[in-house]
Amino acid sequence: MLIFGTAGVPLTAKDEFKAVNVLKSLNLGAMELEFVKGVYMKEDYAKKLKEYGNGIIFSAHAPHYINLNAKEEEKVENSIKRIIKTAKVLHNCGRNLVFHPGYYLKNNKEETFNKIKSNTQRILEKINELNLNVLLRPETTGRTSQFGDIDETIALCSELEILPCIDFSHIYARSKGKINDYNSFCKILQKLEDNLGKEAIKDMHIHLSGIEYGKGGERRHLPLDESNFNYRDVLKALKDFDASGTVICESPLLEYDAVKLLKTYLELQ
Repeated sequence: MLIFGTAGVPLTAKDEFKAVNVLKSLNLGAMELEFVKGVYMKEDYAKKLKEYGNGIIFSAHAPHYINLNAKEEEKVENSIKRIIKTAKVLHNCGRNLVFHPGYYLKNNKEETFNKIKSNTQRILEKINELNLNVLLRPETTGRTSQFGDIDETIALCSELEILPCIDFSHIYARSKGKINDYNSFCKILQKLEDNLGKEAIKDMHIHLSGIEYGKGGERRHLPLDESNFNYRDVLKALKDFDASGTVICESPLLEYDAVKLLKTYLELQ
């Protein structure tokens, strides 16, 4: 079974605690803590949130100011620190830590992969050293300038023995609309299972939203019904693969579109 939720505090809530009440009232069961502009939450607050939000699955998105392929070592070190800071907070309330690994810059794909792999390994070692119970999930990214197409993401996860965050909207935008039907989405899920095992299907973390794309891929997130992104076929593919895990709605309409996703999923045969 998939559990649906929002990327951040729902529009009709003022803080994370009120968000729990809103989510439960809508039969939603997950919330991703959005630290994209910085890790604002204290560890004690996260502990209290977990207690109050019993039954809600919390995850976290690390800051966007991350590039594990940066030329300057200072930028790499700061990127690692931001992910570790996210992990320290998430350890107290949840498990899945989503992050965008970086940008190609002037490096080729192989050089970028090797550097990002090496620095992600450093993060995993630090997480283990600190005994933080979190699962690092590199996300499939939406812009062609970013590391993180589906094959790169799967390869990184395979070599480091971790699991990805699959953002189907990003995949659609990065392909400039070419990946947008049931068969294409099934191929992605089959590729996940073939390369990462059944666990990759039974323990998924997914992002969905409407999305606008241009020459370089993703431009901005949109409400589901204001985009040509075929979210219904994504949900059908997920259901047919008997996928489990969390689906986080990143639409500007947050809980409203999260409920739309949940209802669509439940109505599928």
